[in-house]
Amino acid sequence: MITTHKDQNLKKGADLLALTGIFLMMVGFLFNRVVCNTGSLLIGIYTLLHIQKAVWIFRQPWMITFILLAMVTVVSDILTEGTTFYKERGVMKMILILIPVFFFVWNPDKKRTNILHHLILVGMLISTGYSLYHYIVHFEDMAATYKVSKVMPTLSLGDHIRISWVTGISCIIALYQYVHATNTVHRWLYLLYILIQMVFLHLLGAKTGLLSLYLSIVVYSAYTLANNQKWLLTIIIGVLLLALTVAYKTIPSLEQRFNFVKYDFEHYSRGEYKEGLSDAVRFYSLQAGKSIIVENPIFGVGFSRLQEKTEDWYRKNLPQMTSENYFLPSSELIIYWASGGIIGLLVFLLHILLPFFIRHLRSNVWFMTFYIPAILSFMYETHLEGQLPLFAYAFFAACFWHIASKENY
Repeated sequence: MITTHKDQNLKKGADLLALTGIFLMMVGFLFNRVVCNTGSLLIGIYTLLHIQKAVWIFRQPWMITFILLAMVTVVSDILTEGTTFYKERGVMKMILILIPVFFFVWNPDKKRTNILHHLILVGMLISTGYSLYHYIVHFEDMAATYKVSKVMPTLSLGDHIRISWVTGISCIIALYQYVHATNTVHRWLYLLYILIQMVFLHLLGAKTGLLSLYLSIVVYSAYTLANNQKWLLTIIIGVLLLALTVAYKTIPSLEQRFNFVKYDFEHYSRGEYKEGLSDAVRFYSLQAGKSIIVENPIFGVGFSRLQEKTEDWYRKNLPQMTSENYFLPSSELIIYWASGGIIGLLVFLLHILLPFFIRHLRSNVWFMTFYIPAILSFMYETHLEGQLPLFAYAFFAACFWHIASKENY
């Protein structure tokens, strides 16, 4: 009996360790990288202590692609930088291995999944409250802010792209909770949460968040409509386009944001660079990546040297651009090809395409509602090139993968 009691205490302690790690990672995503690292350390300890529970995960095809995504960068850094490889971003990508393995080692039941989901919803509600507070208090300054491609203040070190993306993902989680809730009050609260976040995303005007939100609605509708109701998808898309048009006409910040996008496009489409443009920087970063691929299509230039090669392209082709705008190619696909050559490209393509060939992932509405917008955003965003974006992708990919796996059995 004493042994059983001791085992129960150990189990409770381990669960507390796991939940504390998740809590710190989420808090770190919103406020501080060091806190996020501490959370990663705790879930790493938990995973190592219980790894025997999920050795099978390393034999799963999609898990192998997570490992390859991380290892191709580490191996590239070792080959190009030698003993100083640990200074490069490749080591940071080991989080792509840790978080999915942790989820299947932890294997949260319904109660723990609810705790996890509510932690995410509360965190993103705090994030939205912070931004809306500044939006309201400084409302008179917002027009000038949005005219120059700036947005309202956000958490996550001001990374409004990732904040908008994760906010959209949190709406999927709220919808999941709504569908599975039995309490009427709770169901209304989840709907209220979704409404608040949808309004916030339109006020913020970040393209990544809005595109992910609208695509998620389309994907969810496509999966949940009966075969004889698929024609309603056309109406749903029409309603979404109408809603976006109404939002554009009625929300000043969104109107300013869209107008700046058009103004931006008019310049870079004519090959005219002007300081202060936003999408133009993305466009030229893609040109830099394309040029590097053309020159190094087979072996790439190495992940640790891509920044240097990109900066060389800027100096040669856009000498008028300031160094503050020397960004990596704004596409994860291009980054993996330019850095890792054909091997990097194949690893990346294998990762994003494989779930469509795995039945329980392909058929799961929750996983695909998250995943399809996520991988499409990889074409124009760099979600694997920074600590906090890496956490966001690995965490939510693992979260929805676990949901799909549990619902499959």
